[in-house]
Amino acid sequence: MKTSLLIALLLCPSLRADTTADIRTALASLRGAAPIHATFELQRSRKAQGRFANNESNGSATVDVVADPTGLRITFSQPLLERATTEAVEHQGDPKKSTPVRSTLAEIDATTLSDDLDYARAMLRLLAIAKPISESKTVWQGHPAHLLVMKLNPKLNPEATTVFHVNFSDDTLRLWVGADNIPLAAERIQRGTAGFLFLKGEMKNRQSWVFSRYADRLLVTRYESSFAGSGFGQRGEGKNVQIVAVH
Repeated sequence: MKTSLLIALLLCPSLRADTTADIRTALASLRGAAPIHATFELQRSRKAQGRFANNESNGSATVDVVADPTGLRITFSQPLLERATTEAVEHQGDPKKSTPVRSTLAEIDATTLSDDLDYARAMLRLLAIAKPISESKTVWQGHPAHLLVMKLNPKLNPEATTVFHVNFSDDTLRLWVGADNIPLAAERIQRGTAGFLFLKGEMKNRQSWVFSRYADRLLVTRYESSFAGSGFGQRGEGKNVQIVAVH
């Protein structure tokens, strides 16, 4: 009995490593070259409370995006741009007025959209800093799947460790994959602290992805990111939701 248990424990790491290798192979086969036309919606919310600031902002924006072998094209509608301009004028007259649409538009960039339309490369980058912890059979939205739990160990910018003293006590990725080893969904949770001189605060970040296969692309149909932090007499929280719908 003890011998069988020892063999099983010795085999587990290699089995997880093989599964991760299979996922990498499956992702590498997705070239992300097929033309795609979609709408990209970003919903953004921010809230701050404390001794330095008390404000809240909620905004959303939808843009049209096309990706093909010639590149990536993003179209911002004229009414959307006019609303952003109106907010800037109103804010200049009254600095207390927020600019939710303008702030939301500022976060829509080519790299974010490019990743959402072809996430295979971004997932490979995550797997490059991941260490498997466990693997189990499960069900995702009614379909058989494997759930991999991994510990992430990213390299932080020098300023994060020498100036602000950022330290993550937990950085875990949960990855659901189908029978073809293509990711179905993922969740990443980070917990840690950050400090400057004698000041110190706590933080928690959460990211979640829902994927679908579109031709030779790993498409992010829904992505959510949220953060919450407290310290220095201040508390802040925020959330972004990105939704991609193929035409």
